[in-house]
Amino acid sequence: MKNGLNIERERACYKALSAVLRDGAYSAQALNDVLRYSSGEDEFITRLFYGVLEKNITLEYVIDCLVEKRPKHSVFIVLKMGAYMARYMNTPIYAVVDRCVELSKSLGKSGASGFINAVLRKVCDVELPDAEKVGSVEYLSVTYGLPKWLVEKFISEYGFEFTESMMKSDEFRTHIRLGRSVDIKRFEKAIEKYLKSDIERTKYGYYVTHNTLDKLVSSKVLVKNDYAVQSLASAIAVHCYANGLDDSSEILDLCAAPGGKSVYLAELVGGNITACDIHEHRVGLIESYARRMGVRVKAMLNDACVKRDEWVSSFDCVICDVPCSGTGDLRSRPDVLLWRTPEGIRELSALQSRILRTAALYVKNGGRLCYSTCSLLEEENESIVENFLRHNRDFELVNCSVWDSTEALSREKVVLKGLNGGESGKSCGVNGDAVSKNALKLYPHIDGTDGFFVAVMQKKGERK
Repeated sequence: MKNGLNIERERACYKALSAVLRDGAYSAQALNDVLRYSSGEDEFITRLFYGVLEKNITLEYVIDCLVEKRPKHSVFIVLKMGAYMARYMNTPIYAVVDRCVELSKSLGKSGASGFINAVLRKVCDVELPDAEKVGSVEYLSVTYGLPKWLVEKFISEYGFEFTESMMKSDEFRTHIRLGRSVDIKRFEKAIEKYLKSDIERTKYGYYVTHNTLDKLVSSKVLVKNDYAVQSLASAIAVHCYANGLDDSSEILDLCAAPGGKSVYLAELVGGNITACDIHEHRVGLIESYARRMGVRVKAMLNDACVKRDEWVSSFDCVICDVPCSGTGDLRSRPDVLLWRTPEGIRELSALQSRILRTAALYVKNGGRLCYSTCSLLEEENESIVENFLRHNRDFELVNCSVWDSTEALSREKVVLKGLNGGESGKSCGVNGDAVSKNALKLYPHIDGTDGFFVAVMQKKGERK
């Protein structure tokens, strides 16, 4: 290479980004595929890879300001990488240009070298939209990397200020919970040497930095089956499901893979848990997860939309943690919106309703039906539950809050104060809506979690 410039890390990142942006691969899988063969530059590759995905819309805006016509995929990806390094990684512009030009040559795009040089030398000069000067939709879209259609939905449901507060929140941190065999007091004594900024206790576990988790494992403070990486929102949801269950309960988790919620529920209450997925390889993930954490879960292949006669009226609790848009955890999965569309959300909503209707058939009299998503959209949450209850009068909402009275009062004041600026105002009971009052909705900037929604409904009648 010219001047001996080593661009293997840039090539690895380009390969992973190309797999996602051009071929539609899952981000985690694409990154793992290249890190498997990287030469000690994992941190740089990971930061650049996820940074470009998270800021994709912002980077496209910057580049569009500098070109008359968008370049082809390969050159466009190289420009996004360069723009991210220059604007967000404080890499000197001469180094950005040198590396991206060499990268393009290694990809057989030598003819684009002059174009790449010219564009990247100006990427730091582009100003992002100002909230005072342009429409709020464009400002939020470009500043926080959201498609305009989603910004419009959020503003309609939550108002401008609440939406921006949600987007500002940096909730993507590694959260772990400890297995039931761990002595909490001994663990907390062992971690006293770590700084507060590296480990933060939560209601059901700990936020840790990636490096700190590595140290805890390498120093044997934690061993493999001592802990599970599970988002705080997911852990909170499991506590909502667990109300009223015990070791004799028959529990069905219809959309369980990779198994985190089923496994945690088994640790909390025991019970006879059947955990399902529609894909065989994901059933295997549930089995391996349960095995690692030392709990008993029956994993099986099943289509959540298709009725199984043998399951009708057989379960004390049926959980529908349904496929959703993922709009509640965009920081941890920045590729989730690359292929989402308003039409796609409507299709998801129809699927969610079908799953919920089928799941209701399996609930015993007096049993519970739990519905949850990692979405912040009313279309996938309150509207689904409201429509279900309208057509299923044998079910009624129960309050599923996990907060004590002091926490609940404090939190509700903050949420309502923010939501009163929204147009719809339905979330969290601004209009006295029953679903909003009884369901649990988590917000990144208020709860320090991913966005999440949980509603619990009880089937009328005496439990046998």
